[in-house]
Amino acid sequence: MSKALVDTTILVDSLLKIGVQAQVAKASLRRFDITELPVYAIKEFKAGALKNFCWFHNKLALLGSFAKALDALQRMSLTPRRYTTATALEALKGAAGRIRNANLESLEQKYGKYASVDSVLCDQFRLTLKTKILKAWNHRRQITTHVVSPLSCYREIEISEKNRVLSIDPTTCIAEKPECCLGPVLRQRKADLEKLRDTVLKQPKSRENERRAQALRQLIRKPKAAVSEQTCRDLGDAFFALFSPTDAVILTTNARDHVPLAQALNKSVETP
Repeated sequence: MSKALVDTTILVDSLLKIGVQAQVAKASLRRFDITELPVYAIKEFKAGALKNFCWFHNKLALLGSFAKALDALQRMSLTPRRYTTATALEALKGAAGRIRNANLESLEQKYGKYASVDSVLCDQFRLTLKTKILKAWNHRRQITTHVVSPLSCYREIEISEKNRVLSIDPTTCIAEKPECCLGPVLRQRKADLEKLRDTVLKQPKSRENERRAQALRQLIRKPKAAVSEQTCRDLGDAFFALFSPTDAVILTTNARDHVPLAQALNKSVETP
């Protein structure tokens, strides 16, 4: 019986992408008899791609102008927050694909004949993004056959709305917990942590790899120290290598980062 541990990229493609990307991701899930989604992936999904979709939605809601929201996006592109920019552009592209067939008659009935094109576009894109965001969050646990590896220090709080602004917080674990719930398990995996650290240090330099290497060093050098939420988050792809069942493959679109980590622990990776 075939089994896959599904990583965050497949979750994002299945729920937020459109067209071929979404179709390919969903088809890849159907290749397996059992698909398991760890709650860690849900946490990454909410704190990453979904939060960035919300960022652009809220710019539209707060500014009330499509042109001003695009200006905010252009300014964002000049900052180091490239993932926010890229994901917001994905959101914009997806929304454009859904509203391009709207006819003028229906728009005039809804907004009146004196409404500006800017305000109509703003509201149309906002509503389309809102639907996409809420649908994606509501369906997060439905794309796989099982949701596994619960995190007792993380709560899947529902998205709320006030004055048209969506609130996606919290995206981190609850602060009152003394440490990450994965701490006790990670302390028992020193040999695996060392293999992953050595592997990460051989990979091309990037901010993500630097954070991952630092998190692994912290766990190895200070095994008695409480594992922080930041350390848990910085493990990223290493989580899937550590917690993938031996009888499963890791299903991801990001083979470049996952393959070396998985191979270090004698595990396998497949892509859509």
